[in-house]
Amino acid sequence: MGNKTILVSAFFGLMILGFVLRVYHIGSYSLFGDEKQSMMIAVGNINIGGMSDLMQPGKTFTPADFWAPRGIKAWLDVDARGDVSGNSLVHDLLLKIVAFFFGKGDGTVRGISVLFNMLTVWLMFFWSRKIYPKITWQIALLAFAVIEPFFVVYSQQARNYATSMFFATASNFFYWKLIHPKPEQGIKSKDLTGWILTSILALFSTYLTALVLVGQGIYALLNLRSKEIWTRLSIGAVVIIIPFLGWMTLGPGRYFLAYQADAGAQYLAYLQVNGPIPGWIEAANFSNLLKRTVMILSDLFFWTNDLYAKQGYRFGGVALVLFGYGIYTWLKDFNPEKRRFYIFGLIQILLPICVLIATALNAGTTTGYFIRYAGFGLPFGIFISVGFMEFVFQKPIWIRFIAGLFVFIQAYFLIFAFLPLYEDKPQKYTSSVGRIGNPYIRIADKLHAQYAEGDTILYPSKVTNFLNSKHLAGGAYNVADAQLVNLYLSPSDKFIQRIDTLRKDSVILKRKNGTEVLIFDFKQGKYRY
Repeated sequence: MGNKTILVSAFFGLMILGFVLRVYHIGSYSLFGDEKQSMMIAVGNINIGGMSDLMQPGKTFTPADFWAPRGIKAWLDVDARGDVSGNSLVHDLLLKIVAFFFGKGDGTVRGISVLFNMLTVWLMFFWSRKIYPKITWQIALLAFAVIEPFFVVYSQQARNYATSMFFATASNFFYWKLIHPKPEQGIKSKDLTGWILTSILALFSTYLTALVLVGQGIYALLNLRSKEIWTRLSIGAVVIIIPFLGWMTLGPGRYFLAYQADAGAQYLAYLQVNGPIPGWIEAANFSNLLKRTVMILSDLFFWTNDLYAKQGYRFGGVALVLFGYGIYTWLKDFNPEKRRFYIFGLIQILLPICVLIATALNAGTTTGYFIRYAGFGLPFGIFISVGFMEFVFQKPIWIRFIAGLFVFIQAYFLIFAFLPLYEDKPQKYTSSVGRIGNPYIRIADKLHAQYAEGDTILYPSKVTNFLNSKHLAGGAYNVADAQLVNLYLSPSDKFIQRIDTLRKDSVILKRKNGTEVLIFDFKQGKYRY
């Protein structure tokens, strides 16, 4: 069997495996947390809690009222006031399109993340063919990407992480081609265009991808000497910055800094009054920041991924230091032209971590210091892991044997790190556990089956102000359940609905003769995810 046949067979086999791992049980468990906010913004054109006037107690409303047109300006404003002040514009737009054409099922809307993560895996493999001459390491990189827990877990969330990861990786890909063109081909205009477009899409997927562009600038300052390439980069940077600055200063993005300041103050106030919530709201002291750094850095490399979880943070930290020394030993005598790719990767890995540490110190809490915010260098972590494996497998036979055994064991445990995802048991990267299918879809289906003319639907109002937000202070009612049910109703449904502040968990169908039918009970919040 020739090398090409082996490569093609391995590519399709691993890509099929990767797709199956990402779609298996993808719609079995309900949207949770930020996924619901994304759906409400993208499809409902409103924030959760943003219809308090329409749905205030004593007033009735219909699905047609919920779906009343609000215009593109209102949608952009809603998106900006949403999660991290509009950081998911591209993903939310894609979510709107998919929901319109293919439906609003949980598996369907999560399919966007599957698509973009598979595109990221494909792009990494395509890039690897230019980095590694031997197909062994090209296949190894593809295999590592296929079983990467971060990729698998976030492929099953209707959030922007997979989308922003793809555009950030594509931006780095075109940037690399732009500043290191093949001598016989020269600079290609399509690489400049690709860099500009993917960078803009990355910025409008999440503002944090600005750090990717900063990392590109740092690398250029350290290594780029060509005036022609500098000129093109400068022109491209201006084209990238103009729409982004316009959005941030004149458009909806101007809410960003205010949102960040308000959220940071709420988290700090909660911490000071109530104490920490381990793993989420913690003081930004040396010990906590060190633990988070060990977690994030470890999970960016195959060789150290999840070791801290199995053996403790001290072991994980020592393993990370030893791995870092191994990387230094490998790169210090490596071919300078090939080494520069890995140096670029290390910049993209370390810069977001340093910035988020500084941000955590400024905020006083660690609530913004997670791999999902610092992980845009993860593809480079996989490249470095494979490059290091190539280095180790050139050593004496006993080292190769130990390394091969470790790679096999590590791959085994990484697969088991995401298997709980398929049963919604305690899992890596997310706090969701024990969910049923989407309760709001169930409620909508039951209402379609049981509602009769003259009936009234009563929604519960469970008021929570977990972080004591000034925006929720004094709130007497909550419209979230009513909004989320209406998301799955049609404007043509002639349902009369209202909020009942005396009910905290029960959705009731009140017949015109006064009898009440229980449609759904959230069981004191058990089924609110």
